[in-house]
Amino acid sequence: MAEIDFVRKQRDVRPWIVGLILLVLVIWGVAQAAHHGPASARRSRATATDASSWDNIPPRLRQYA
Repeated sequence: MAEIDFVRKQRDVRPWIVGLILLVLVIWGVAQAAHHGPASARRSRATATDASSWDNIPPRLRQYA
């Protein structure tokens, strides 16, 4: 019977490190969005409906807004 040698290759650690860094950044981004999301959304809606934002828009274009 023939003898088969199995040689294990050493795996590179760099893809794991990059993947963990990306995972941490994604989790951090989601946590920041969850923490700051509702307050900034309320502020942006309030400024969007403010009457002073209509001052610079010509009357013909206001009907499309």
